[in-house]
Amino acid sequence: MHIPALIFARMDSKRLPGKAMMRLGDAPVLAWVVQRLFRSRELDGIVVCTSDRSVDDPVTVVSDKLKIGLFRGSAEDVLGRALAAAKYLNADAIVRISGDSPFMDARLVDQVVRKFRDEAPDIATNVHPRTYPAGMSVEVIATSILERLDRDVTDLADREHVTRYLYEHPDGYRIENVAAHESMRDVDLALDTPEDFELAKWLAGEVAANADLDTIIAAARRYAPAEGANAS
Repeated sequence: MHIPALIFARMDSKRLPGKAMMRLGDAPVLAWVVQRLFRSRELDGIVVCTSDRSVDDPVTVVSDKLKIGLFRGSAEDVLGRALAAAKYLNADAIVRISGDSPFMDARLVDQVVRKFRDEAPDIATNVHPRTYPAGMSVEVIATSILERLDRDVTDLADREHVTRYLYEHPDGYRIENVAAHESMRDVDLALDTPEDFELAKWLAGEVAANADLDTIIAAARRYAPAEGANAS
């Protein structure tokens, strides 16, 4: 099966605008995502998947610099963009990765991809139920299921979130979940707020670029925000 990763990124997040290009050390957040995925042994390519709006033009800089694929499509209809990218890439399934996950663990990605290859479900995931931190979400979705969702899902909010409708109707889909050995929900590694970015900057200076998930989790649990960091 041909299974590439699609990294979904945009520049106009309401809570943390421009986060894809905010710098951690000497590289933007999106480059961190890409470079950590380079360590995967299961992915058949890595593609940045952004919108066709001019506001998202800066996102293309990372794909150009790192010489990876780029696909641009609808801003609001993210499900439609995912399906169009899957078809363009002739993918049997796509790995959905968020561009605000700079500490994504390639071994976790490989574990979920192997679950999909071995079990051939509609979707292999690690968020149903979620035991891994935000910022470590991995979904491997069959292209045929993206086509089915494209036919069945009409609500724009569900199309924006791609798989939400699927999880809300679990009896209609074969879902295989990969669970952590113990819950890691006390840690949040996604970038949604300025406070999240302060943690990410601290982690970027605290752990090696190739640090594994356990090392990152342990470091994040040691983090103590500077006094006044959460002040408005």
